[in-house]
Amino acid sequence: MVSWRAAPAAQAAVGLVLGLWLGAASAVDEAPPSPGDRHSAECVAALEALSEALALRIKAGQGDLRPQLLSHLEQGAAFIGAAYLNGERDEARSRALLDAARERQTALSAAELAQRQALCADEASNLLAEASALGRAVVGRLARRQMDKLLDR
Repeated sequence: MVSWRAAPAAQAAVGLVLGLWLGAASAVDEAPPSPGDRHSAECVAALEALSEALALRIKAGQGDLRPQLLSHLEQGAAFIGAAYLNGERDEARSRALLDAARERQTALSAAELAQRQALCADEASNLLAEASALGRAVVGRLARRQMDKLLDR
């Protein structure tokens, strides 16, 4: 029997076959997004808006806000990671959900947006607390890459 640790090529091949099979199945059976999917997209959009505002302040000279920016980026990445672990693999569908959430977010007042951001940050903190060490490491790496992109613009 081949060990999964010893055979990354086998893992890749199985992953490709499963991905193609699941992709074909999902193309036939495209269910509408669940309330949980929409909620995750709304949280990612809310935390994204908060992160972009912090990035502007950092670029304006408030470098002491970097840890706070990284924390919010990690929180957004936690929602993305949770969606992935829950089976969301369709990037186009995920982007469409996020775009729709961004659009709906424009109708919120500043107070409503701030409330959503706070609630989503708390929820993301819980997701991160429940994540494995590997999951937290992946989220941290994704957040650092996103922070570099935001601050290099």
